[in-house]
Amino acid sequence: MPTDEKPVPADEDPGYEAPFAQLLGMRPGISADGCGSAFMKIQDKHRQAAGMVQGGLIVTLADYAFHRAVHSTLRPGETTTTVELKVNFIAPARNGELTANAKLVSRGRRVAVGDVEVLDQDSRLIARCLGTYLITAPTE
Repeated sequence: MPTDEKPVPADEDPGYEAPFAQLLGMRPGISADGCGSAFMKIQDKHRQAAGMVQGGLIVTLADYAFHRAVHSTLRPGETTTTVELKVNFIAPARNGELTANAKLVSRGRRVAVGDVEVLDQDSRLIARCLGTYLITAPTE
């Protein structure tokens, strides 16, 4: 990533207009220097029958944060897509707000690998993820 790039304000980031994330009540956080974050206030609609947040929602929040981390390193015309996202669920999430923090571990020309932690409002680890994104170059 060029060193002269500055963090992208959330409301100017194309990833901010993520309709699916908005539908689920997710909000963007930072997107700078290979790091990204996303937030979600837990609502009743997010819970499964036993009262815990549905696991797929936690995965989606992690993927959104990871997208923001990768997005901060893209050159003009590049796009990304998730290739793999491995998730370990550590503890159940029930109330409050969830925060997903992503950081790139490696960013090559075509592949980015990173870690994501999903935490609850008490900074308790809910899930840990390892993701791989494909970076596509603009067509010439």
